[in-house]
Amino acid sequence: MSNLETLALVVRGHHLFAGLSPPQLQRVLAASHVDAYEPGQFLFDRGQPAQHFYIVLEGQVNLVLHSKAGEEKIVDILGPGNSFAEAVLFMEGPAYPVSAVAAARSKVARFQNREYLTILRESPETCLRMLGHLSQRLHMRLREIEYLTLESATHRLVRMIEGRLPAGGEGPFEINLPESRQELASRLSMKPETLSRLLRNLSDSGVIVVHGRLLQVPDRGRLLAVLDAVP
Repeated sequence: MSNLETLALVVRGHHLFAGLSPPQLQRVLAASHVDAYEPGQFLFDRGQPAQHFYIVLEGQVNLVLHSKAGEEKIVDILGPGNSFAEAVLFMEGPAYPVSAVAAARSKVARFQNREYLTILRESPETCLRMLGHLSQRLHMRLREIEYLTLESATHRLVRMIEGRLPAGGEGPFEINLPESRQELASRLSMKPETLSRLLRNLSDSGVIVVHGRLLQVPDRGRLLAVLDAVP
Protein backbone atom coordinates (compact mmCIF):
# COMPACT_ATOMS: atom_id res chain seq x y z
CA MET A 1 0.00 0.00 0.00
CA SER A 2 1.39 3.42 -0.96
CA ASN A 3 1.90 6.25 1.52
CA LEU A 4 -1.04 8.13 0.00
CA GLU A 5 -3.36 5.11 0.29
CA THR A 6 -2.28 4.49 3.89
CA LEU A 7 -2.79 8.14 4.75
CA ALA A 8 -6.26 8.25 3.17
CA LEU A 9 -7.28 5.13 5.09
CA VAL A 10 -6.04 6.55 8.42
CA VAL A 11 -7.64 9.95 7.87
CA ARG A 12 -11.06 8.49 7.05
CA GLY A 13 -11.07 6.37 10.22
CA HIS A 14 -9.51 8.83 12.67
CA HIS A 15 -11.53 10.75 15.26
CA LEU A 16 -9.82 14.04 14.30
CA PHE A 17 -11.53 13.90 10.92
CA ALA A 18 -14.88 12.32 11.83
CA GLY A 19 -17.80 14.26 10.44
CA LEU A 20 -15.84 15.93 7.63
CA SER A 21 -17.36 15.96 4.17
CA PRO A 22 -15.50 14.32 1.25
CA PRO A 23 -14.35 17.73 -0.09
CA GLN A 24 -13.03 18.66 3.37
CA LEU A 25 -11.18 15.34 3.63
CA GLN A 26 -9.59 16.04 0.26
CA ARG A 27 -8.41 19.42 1.54
CA VAL A 28 -6.88 17.73 4.58
CA LEU A 29 -5.06 15.20 2.39
CA ALA A 30 -3.87 17.90 -0.03
CA ALA A 31 -2.31 19.85 2.87
CA SER A 32 -0.60 16.83 4.45
CA HIS A 33 2.71 15.03 3.97
CA VAL A 34 4.15 11.66 4.97
CA ASP A 35 7.70 11.72 6.31
CA ALA A 36 10.03 8.82 7.09
CA TYR A 37 12.27 8.87 10.17
CA GLU A 38 15.15 6.74 11.38
CA PRO A 39 15.53 5.81 15.08
CA GLY A 40 16.80 8.79 17.06
CA GLN A 41 15.72 11.35 14.47
CA PHE A 42 13.75 14.30 15.87
CA LEU A 43 10.44 15.42 14.35
CA PHE A 44 10.53 18.68 16.31
CA ASP A 45 12.17 20.20 19.37
CA ARG A 46 10.58 21.71 22.45
CA GLY A 47 9.99 25.45 21.96
CA GLN A 48 9.92 25.21 18.17
CA PRO A 49 6.98 27.08 16.56
CA ALA A 50 4.10 24.63 16.18
CA GLN A 51 2.82 24.65 12.61
CA HIS A 52 1.76 21.00 12.29
CA PHE A 53 0.14 18.14 14.13
CA TYR A 54 0.89 14.49 13.44
CA ILE A 55 -0.41 10.93 13.22
CA VAL A 56 1.91 7.92 13.45
CA LEU A 57 1.41 5.58 10.48
CA GLU A 58 4.20 3.08 11.19
CA GLY A 59 6.77 2.62 13.93
CA GLN A 60 6.99 4.47 17.24
CA VAL A 61 7.43 8.09 18.30
CA ASN A 62 8.32 9.19 21.83
CA LEU A 63 7.44 12.58 23.30
CA VAL A 64 10.30 13.58 25.58
CA LEU A 65 11.61 16.30 27.89
CA HIS A 66 15.28 16.89 28.62
CA SER A 67 16.71 18.23 31.88
CA LYS A 68 19.58 20.71 31.98
CA ALA A 69 21.81 17.78 32.89
CA GLY A 70 20.79 16.03 29.68
CA GLU A 71 18.57 13.39 31.27
CA GLU A 72 15.62 12.30 29.14
CA LYS A 73 12.09 11.88 30.50
CA ILE A 74 9.60 10.09 28.25
CA VAL A 75 6.22 11.81 28.46
CA ASP A 76 4.33 9.61 26.02
CA ILE A 77 4.92 6.66 23.70
CA LEU A 78 2.94 6.68 20.44
CA GLY A 79 2.28 3.92 17.95
CA PRO A 80 0.34 3.58 14.67
CA GLY A 81 -2.93 5.52 14.71
CA ASN A 82 -1.92 7.79 17.60
CA SER A 83 -2.07 11.55 17.02
CA PHE A 84 -0.03 14.19 18.80
CA ALA A 85 0.58 17.96 18.95
CA GLU A 86 -3.03 18.75 18.05
CA ALA A 87 -3.62 20.46 21.41
CA VAL A 88 -1.40 23.40 20.39
CA LEU A 89 -3.92 24.27 17.67
CA PHE A 90 -5.83 26.41 20.15
CA MET A 91 -2.86 28.27 21.65
CA GLU A 92 -1.80 31.80 20.75
CA GLY A 93 1.74 31.87 19.41
CA PRO A 94 1.88 28.07 19.70
CA ALA A 95 5.15 26.29 20.42
CA TYR A 96 5.72 22.60 21.02
CA PRO A 97 5.89 21.92 24.79
CA VAL A 98 7.92 18.71 24.31
CA SER A 99 10.27 17.20 21.76
CA ALA A 100 9.26 14.31 19.49
CA VAL A 101 11.77 11.64 18.47
CA ALA A 102 11.44 8.46 16.44
CA ALA A 103 12.11 5.39 18.60
CA ALA A 104 12.07 3.07 15.58
CA ARG A 105 11.96 3.37 11.81
CA SER A 106 8.73 5.28 11.39
CA LYS A 107 6.37 6.93 8.94
CA VAL A 108 4.43 9.90 10.27
CA ALA A 109 1.72 11.99 8.64
CA ARG A 110 2.12 15.75 9.08
CA PHE A 111 -0.91 18.07 8.84
CA GLN A 112 -1.01 21.86 8.52
CA ASN A 113 -2.55 23.54 11.56
CA ARG A 114 -3.81 26.53 9.57
CA GLU A 115 -5.80 24.47 7.07
CA TYR A 116 -7.25 22.22 9.76
CA LEU A 117 -8.37 25.21 11.87
CA THR A 118 -10.17 26.60 8.83
CA ILE A 119 -12.00 23.28 8.43
CA LEU A 120 -12.88 23.15 12.14
CA ARG A 121 -14.63 26.52 11.81
CA GLU A 122 -16.75 24.97 9.06
CA SER A 123 -17.51 21.76 11.01
CA PRO A 124 -18.67 22.29 14.63
CA GLU A 125 -19.30 18.54 14.99
CA THR A 126 -15.67 17.70 14.28
CA CYS A 127 -14.52 20.50 16.59
CA LEU A 128 -16.63 19.12 19.46
CA ARG A 129 -15.33 15.59 18.85
CA MET A 130 -11.77 16.88 19.00
CA LEU A 131 -12.38 18.85 22.20
CA GLY A 132 -13.93 15.75 23.76
CA HIS A 133 -10.88 13.69 22.84
CA LEU A 134 -8.53 16.34 24.24
CA SER A 135 -10.54 16.40 27.48
CA GLN A 136 -10.16 12.62 27.82
CA ARG A 137 -6.42 12.87 27.26
CA LEU A 138 -6.15 15.66 29.84
CA HIS A 139 -8.02 13.53 32.37
CA MET A 140 -5.69 10.58 31.70
CA ARG A 141 -2.64 12.83 32.03
CA LEU A 142 -3.86 14.19 35.38
CA ARG A 143 -4.33 10.64 36.67
CA GLU A 144 -0.84 9.79 35.45
CA ILE A 145 0.64 12.83 37.21
CA GLU A 146 -1.13 11.79 40.40
CA TYR A 147 0.30 8.28 40.54
CA LEU A 148 3.74 9.32 39.28
CA THR A 149 4.15 11.97 41.98
CA LEU A 150 2.19 10.62 44.95
CA GLU A 151 2.65 6.84 44.81
CA SER A 152 5.52 4.42 45.39
CA ALA A 153 7.49 2.81 42.56
CA THR A 154 5.63 -0.49 43.06
CA HIS A 155 2.28 1.30 42.94
CA ARG A 156 3.29 3.12 39.74
CA LEU A 157 4.21 -0.14 38.03
CA VAL A 158 1.03 -1.93 39.14
CA ARG A 159 -1.12 1.03 38.03
CA MET A 160 0.56 0.94 34.62
CA ILE A 161 -0.04 -2.80 34.23
CA GLU A 162 -3.66 -2.57 35.41
CA GLY A 163 -4.31 0.36 33.08
CA ARG A 164 -3.33 -1.77 30.09
CA LEU A 165 -5.62 -4.67 30.93
CA PRO A 166 -8.87 -5.05 29.01
CA ALA A 167 -11.96 -3.70 30.75
CA GLY A 168 -13.90 -6.39 32.60
CA GLY A 169 -12.99 -9.90 33.58
CA GLU A 170 -10.55 -11.26 36.13
CA GLY A 171 -8.07 -12.91 33.78
CA PRO A 172 -5.85 -14.41 32.71
CA PHE A 173 -4.55 -11.58 30.51
CA GLU A 174 -1.53 -11.00 28.28
CA ILE A 175 0.05 -7.61 27.61
CA ASN A 176 2.60 -6.95 24.87
CA LEU A 177 4.66 -3.97 25.99
CA PRO A 178 5.47 -1.70 23.02
CA GLU A 179 8.34 0.02 24.80
CA SER A 180 11.74 -1.17 25.95
CA ARG A 181 12.56 -1.57 29.66
CA GLN A 182 14.52 1.68 29.53
CA GLU A 183 11.63 3.55 27.92
CA LEU A 184 9.13 2.12 30.39
CA ALA A 185 11.37 3.02 33.34
CA SER A 186 11.62 6.59 32.08
CA ARG A 187 7.85 6.76 31.67
CA LEU A 188 7.39 5.55 35.26
CA SER A 189 10.04 7.91 36.66
CA MET A 190 12.35 5.18 37.90
CA LYS A 191 15.73 3.70 37.00
CA PRO A 192 15.81 0.65 34.68
CA GLU A 193 17.38 -1.47 37.44
CA THR A 194 14.52 -0.51 39.79
CA LEU A 195 11.98 -1.56 37.17
CA SER A 196 13.75 -4.90 36.63
CA ARG A 197 13.79 -5.56 40.39
CA LEU A 198 10.09 -4.75 40.77
CA LEU A 199 9.13 -6.95 37.82
CA ARG A 200 11.18 -9.77 39.33
CA ASN A 201 9.47 -9.29 42.72
CA LEU A 202 6.00 -9.42 41.15
CA SER A 203 7.01 -12.47 39.12
CA ASP A 204 8.47 -14.29 42.16
CA SER A 205 5.23 -13.70 44.07
CA GLY A 206 3.14 -15.09 41.20
CA VAL A 207 1.36 -11.82 40.47
CA ILE A 208 2.69 -11.68 36.90
CA VAL A 209 4.72 -13.84 34.51
CA VAL A 210 7.39 -12.07 32.46
CA HIS A 211 8.60 -13.25 29.04
CA GLY A 212 10.62 -10.36 27.58
CA ARG A 213 8.06 -7.73 26.58
CA LEU A 214 5.16 -10.11 27.17
CA LEU A 215 3.49 -9.82 30.58
CA GLN A 216 0.96 -12.41 31.70
CA VAL A 217 -1.44 -11.45 34.49
CA PRO A 218 -3.18 -14.58 35.85
CA ASP A 219 -5.62 -12.70 38.08
CA ARG A 220 -6.63 -9.02 38.13
CA GLY A 221 -7.65 -9.16 41.81
CA ARG A 222 -4.29 -10.50 42.88
CA LEU A 223 -2.54 -7.73 40.95
CA LEU A 224 -4.66 -5.02 42.58
CA ALA A 225 -4.13 -6.56 46.01
CA VAL A 226 -0.50 -5.43 45.73
CA LEU A 227 -1.74 -1.82 46.04
CA ASP A 228 -3.11 -2.59 49.52
CA ALA A 229 -0.16 -4.71 50.61
CA VAL A 230 2.61 -2.24 49.68
CA PRO A 231 2.68 1.22 51.33
